[in-house]
Amino acid sequence: MSALTPILQRLPQPSKIASALRSEAVSKLLPVVFLAIALTALVMMFVWQNQSNYRPLFGARENVPSADMMSVLDAEGIAYRLHPETGQVLVAESNLGRARMLLAARGVVARLPDGLELMDKSDPLGVTQFVQDVRFRRGLEGELVQSITALEPVKSARVHLSIARASTFVLNATEASSASVVVHLHPGRELEAEQIASIIKLVSGSVSNLAADRVTVVDQAGRLLSSRVDIKAGLDSTGFANESVRKAQEGLLRNAHQLLQPILGVNNYNVSASVELHQDNVKETQERYEGDPRITSEASREEMNRQPQALGIPGSLSNRPANPPPDEEDKPSTAERSAATRQYAYDRSVTTIERARGQVKKISVAVVLNNAAAPAGAQAWAPAEIARMEQVLRGGLGIDTARGDQLVVSAMAFPAPPAAVAWYAEPQSIFTLTGWGLSALGALLAYLLIARPLIRRFTRDATPPREVGTSELVELGLRDGDGAAGVAGALPAGAGAVAALPQPARDQNKRDSMGSLLENYNLPPPGSPVDVLVDHLRDLATKEPERVAEVVKQWVQKNGHQPA
Repeated sequence: MSALTPILQRLPQPSKIASALRSEAVSKLLPVVFLAIALTALVMMFVWQNQSNYRPLFGARENVPSADMMSVLDAEGIAYRLHPETGQVLVAESNLGRARMLLAARGVVARLPDGLELMDKSDPLGVTQFVQDVRFRRGLEGELVQSITALEPVKSARVHLSIARASTFVLNATEASSASVVVHLHPGRELEAEQIASIIKLVSGSVSNLAADRVTVVDQAGRLLSSRVDIKAGLDSTGFANESVRKAQEGLLRNAHQLLQPILGVNNYNVSASVELHQDNVKETQERYEGDPRITSEASREEMNRQPQALGIPGSLSNRPANPPPDEEDKPSTAERSAATRQYAYDRSVTTIERARGQVKKISVAVVLNNAAAPAGAQAWAPAEIARMEQVLRGGLGIDTARGDQLVVSAMAFPAPPAAVAWYAEPQSIFTLTGWGLSALGALLAYLLIARPLIRRFTRDATPPREVGTSELVELGLRDGDGAAGVAGALPAGAGAVAALPQPARDQNKRDSMGSLLENYNLPPPGSPVDVLVDHLRDLATKEPERVAEVVKQWVQKNGHQPA
């Protein structure tokens, strides 16, 4: 702190600063300074507003020739600027629509990449097969870009194809074709699952031997869109499930509102709905046999053989006939055989059921009624009325108890609605009023600090100066306190005796004394303004403080007060 004391002592005193600000030169310069500051602020605001109101004609990624745009704008007399970083052509916001219409009329629009028109060029002799393949691939990429940009959410797109070479000598090629798609979407737009799947199918169907799982789709934010799509179903595996649940819940809530709102009013009930859906693709085959079996076919077979049977021991002795028994008579030998085949069948039914995902698995609905909306002015809802309302909701929302659905209806007392917010307490109103208040304050400060000093200065300069003589200056010193302090130095040191004289004599004595003193003092030239004369009188009071004190004492005695 002691080190700062010399520095603080060298600083100008506040009294000196105040006296410097009250000086004539500074008072004349302040309005000019304030006016310069105000003009600078206005110019800066105007420049900033003009810069902020310029908008690009086309996006940074749109392939529009800047030279053609600038030539059209120059011909039409429309002012434009070039963005220092991106090189985009900027025009004023008020001329944006007109400039775009003029460019479209002149044919200056975003150019899409060429398609198979590249193949129309006549090739010179000696063009290799590689060059022709590259040209065909570029043309195919351009055709795909034109097709993809036809989708409404897509602003622009780029396609890269890697086509595997086909060979008649290789049966199983290790290299497979692939494709990459980069889409630039319009602001605020998103591609749905079906649209992503359609892009993948479009690209894979345009290139031979290109599998759909070899196509990659990316947006301008770097999000891998193709990873969220089930190619077989053409839907998003996770997003579709959430979207289906959301739509089902919205449908239940909409039906509940349509049932309850005409009866109870807007704020007399609350509804909550939850839906569970099957998210699996299920294929089921059932085979049933019913009733008694029935004969569908029957075959029978009977055989009879009357030849004698061959008997004996195999070998050489088998060729000899057997010796018949002596006591048996000759009887014919007979062999019979019968067989029957029957086929039975049942009544059979085969049922194949394929359930797509999104089927309702379970519904849970909860409804809370306001007791204040009870019918017939009752304090609360009666159980019979609640049961009746539950029956209505059960039929309107499709509640199935066998499926496991739940519906709960209860009555409770709702809190009183909050009081309406006054218009001046709303955030938007507060913001508007604050803006108007700041504008009014700025206008008032501009008037007090800039306009009023300028008006006073111009008015004072326009008024012709009035010459003030020595006698008038003395009269001013006798009437004005500041002037009295200024002319106090004109009185002699022994002016205490003047108080004993009569009033006319004292005034005459003061005039004579002031006149004699002012004759020795360097007065301003005749015709000077009154404020200049007062400044000179103040300087005189500063130089002669003792005489000023004596004059003040005499004036106090003149008003009937004796100094202590």
